[in-house]
Amino acid sequence: MKKWIRQTVIAALVVSTFLVTAQSLQAESMPSVTAQQETELQSAVRGWMDELAKLPEFKAWSHAEFTVSPLGPGTHSWIAIVKDKGQPAGYLVIQAKENGGFALGEYGTGEYLFDQTTLHQSLAQLELLSSLPNTNQALYIHPLLAVWDVNGSAENTYLDGMSGEWLPLQKATLEKTAKAEEGLAARYALQGNTLIQRAVKSRSFDPYSEMPWLTEKPIPASAEDTSIVLKALSSKMPLRFTVERFNKEMLYVWSVTGYHSWGDANVYAALETDELGSSTRYIPLKLLAELGHFYR
Repeated sequence: MKKWIRQTVIAALVVSTFLVTAQSLQAESMPSVTAQQETELQSAVRGWMDELAKLPEFKAWSHAEFTVSPLGPGTHSWIAIVKDKGQPAGYLVIQAKENGGFALGEYGTGEYLFDQTTLHQSLAQLELLSSLPNTNQALYIHPLLAVWDVNGSAENTYLDGMSGEWLPLQKATLEKTAKAEEGLAARYALQGNTLIQRAVKSRSFDPYSEMPWLTEKPIPASAEDTSIVLKALSSKMPLRFTVERFNKEMLYVWSVTGYHSWGDANVYAALETDELGSSTRYIPLKLLAELGHFYR
């Protein structure tokens, strides 16, 4: 199982976000959508996949298959798992818009969110399998808040939605954070099937090879102005992104290895956790700038 979170003197953090049972991620039918809406959803996913397939790292998506599953009852969100010749090739998170149509919340290559094989491996390591009543839930509020809520244990247990790593997280803190941030996903998601205007990709690197967040000031950035970050990424300068979560009990650290600039000024930054670059998450840059910090 790939390690997405590292334990250092500072607690290394986590990501992701949505509500769904362990069984529903694979088995539930579409939540309250008509046949026409389901067709439109499938078409939207294929449209984004075809556009991304024009890029070298997404080339396999041009002939890949995908399956769409709901992300929990009442959320009006879905996850599309992309497979190339039966092997996982990536994922997309899709959200229903209030006025109709669909938005692209995040996407990535390699490992994907809420993989039940990863969940099973983590539960086995934590010796929680025997206590499970099969009601584990995947909680997805936005790309930086996606966790498994493991039921059936003596205490509240939360695992990272991508890696399955255990999180030192209390239920009250999680609920407070989720309530405060529940609108972020819709605010920054890509609306409609626009085209990619520019794609920048730099080398993968270990975000912990240096730790500038301990000694340096972050690059000035906000949801309203990400120009300095974009300039640094365009020059392929190594950047690191950090975000403290849940009363600063946890710290996420990623290397930022490029971006995709879509129409209507939507930019998705590429986040990785090691020098291998086997899995990459693309998350709205404005959301990252609102919640965390970038360092040279």
